[in-house]
Amino acid sequence: MKRNTLVIGLLEDCVEKNTFELLKKMFIALGYNINPITQYNNFFILDKDYNNILLINITSNILNSILDLGLEFDIIIHTSLNNGIYEKDKLKELVSRSQYIIINSDEDEWIHLLNDNITTIVITYGFNNKASINLSSIDKQDIIEINICVQREIQTINGTIVEPFELPIKIDTKEKVNIYSILSIIACGLVMDKDLGNINISLIYN
Repeated sequence: MKRNTLVIGLLEDCVEKNTFELLKKMFIALGYNINPITQYNNFFILDKDYNNILLINITSNILNSILDLGLEFDIIIHTSLNNGIYEKDKLKELVSRSQYIIINSDEDEWIHLLNDNITTIVITYGFNNKASINLSSIDKQDIIEINICVQREIQTINGTIVEPFELPIKIDTKEKVNIYSILSIIACGLVMDKDLGNINISLIYN
């Protein structure tokens, strides 16, 4: 059987966010084995059966190297960037070469990631009503309860269609929870056509 490889990248410059770690933990929860391929912990190979994922934390200091390698991403996930990064033409080039871009549309400058003639499939998430994926409710008590709302059809990387639906999630953790990180990894799982109903988000956080 032919081995398939997806290339997934994360754009996140703010050090207080932990989306890259949550992504790794989500894939482990989905049954993937994980192996670092550099000493800097920003490149990982994940494997399950005959499916591989190359997971890359796209920091500004390795952006040029990634472009020089000619890597084309299947999925790029954007959470937050320092404003100056948005103006980099090379970042736009990287995004334009990807199949999907998952964007935090609550960020003021996110539109600058996109070229005028971009053919990449854009999926937005955030608290705003126009986002492809947002929250229909949130209750922050001892146990955080949120309803994630997929507001419009999403075509997965396998070509199937995810119809609009709501996904209830409970998070029982003492760790600081970043809702944007949760939305972004859920969006990634949906694009990959994964069944997310049985994933324990609390275990991912702890």
